[in-house]
Amino acid sequence: MIIDTLTVPDMPWINEYSWSSRTANAQYASSGALIVEVAQRQAGRPIVLQDDMLTRATVNALVAHAEATPGEFDITLGDGRSFTVMWDFNAGPISAEPLQNETDPDNTSLLMGVTLRFMTI
Repeated sequence: MIIDTLTVPDMPWINEYSWSSRTANAQYASSGALIVEVAQRQAGRPIVLQDDMLTRATVNALVAHAEATPGEFDITLGDGRSFTVMWDFNAGPISAEPLQNETDPDNTSLLMGVTLRFMTI
């Protein structure tokens, strides 16, 4: 899987089927009739990738990328699908927890529950 210029292990897309490209706005007219407007969303699909464990070096590289890249970039998933995205700064772009409570972790230390959050542009 490639995130902009970073190659990382393939990660499952955990919210792939929890989004619709359609949006609707429903309200009642003064007569009591229901008025529904349906539209096609142009962008903003959330992409949340999650992995059990990644090295601290990999997570640090992703955090550095999120801090340095406020705009759009491309990601290519393990199955070859590509998306133009940006980090989802509203939800927090990256989260992870240390596997062990180490006093002096190094780049080979493992982080668990690594979650990457993007939105399509």
